[in-house]
Amino acid sequence: MTSVIIPSRKSENLCSCIAAIVRLDPTAMLNVIVVDDGLSERPDGDFNAIRARTIPGAKPFVFARNCNLGIRAAGDDDVILLNDDALLTTPNGFTRLIEAGQAHSEYGLIAAASNNVGNVNQRPRGVGLRDEPRMVCFTCVWIPRRTLKAVGLLDEIFTTYGFEDDDYCLRVRKAGLKLGIFDGCVMDHGTLKSTFRGAGHPGLAAGCKIFMAKWGHDTLGRPPIGATR
Repeated sequence: MTSVIIPSRKSENLCSCIAAIVRLDPTAMLNVIVVDDGLSERPDGDFNAIRARTIPGAKPFVFARNCNLGIRAAGDDDVILLNDDALLTTPNGFTRLIEAGQAHSEYGLIAAASNNVGNVNQRPRGVGLRDEPRMVCFTCVWIPRRTLKAVGLLDEIFTTYGFEDDDYCLRVRKAGLKLGIFDGCVMDHGTLKSTFRGAGHPGLAAGCKIFMAKWGHDTLGRPPIGATR
C-alpha cells in the first residue's frame, strides 16, 4: 500500500483534492491520511469513497512536522506527500507514479509534474520518468519506505516556509540515490488557493537562512556571502 498524506485546514481544498483522486484514479491502492490543521468541518462525499482517516496536526503549523506525523501514522507504507491545493489531472496518475518508482529503485523519491511550481523542471514535458539534478518541490512527491529508512524523516528545524524539500533532496542525493520527475502524473497547482501561503507568510528568506546554517552553503553549493573556503 501507499499512504497519501495531505496536511490541510481548508475543507474546500481537501474535498476537491480527494475528489480528483477518486475520479481519475479510482482503483489505486491508496490509504489517505489527512493531517488536520484546523479543518472547519469534516469533509463528506468523496472523502468517504476511499480509505481515508484524519489525524490531528501539531500547532503552529510546520509543514515538515505535520508531514512527519502522517509518515509515522502510515506504518510501513510508502508515502505520497500531497498539498491540499494540488489536483490530480492525469488518469491513473498516482498508480503510474507508484509503478514507476517501484520499477526504478535507484530513485530515492519521485515528484509529479506540475503546471505551477517553483522548480521549472517539474513542469510537464511528456517524456515519462526523468532525472532532476538538484531538488524537487514537495507539491506532490512519492517517497518509498526504503528511502525513509535510509534517510529519515523531514527535518523539523525548517519551521518557517520552504527549504525542507531542498534539505530532504540533498540528503537523498548524499545517500547515493537519484531524484526523479514523472510526467505520467501531472498536478494542477494553480486552481485552488493555498492556505499555507499568501498574506502573512514569512517568504523563503527565513527558510534559506536555516538551510545555510545547517549545511554551510546555499542550495547551489555556494558559501554564505563573505565566507572563505
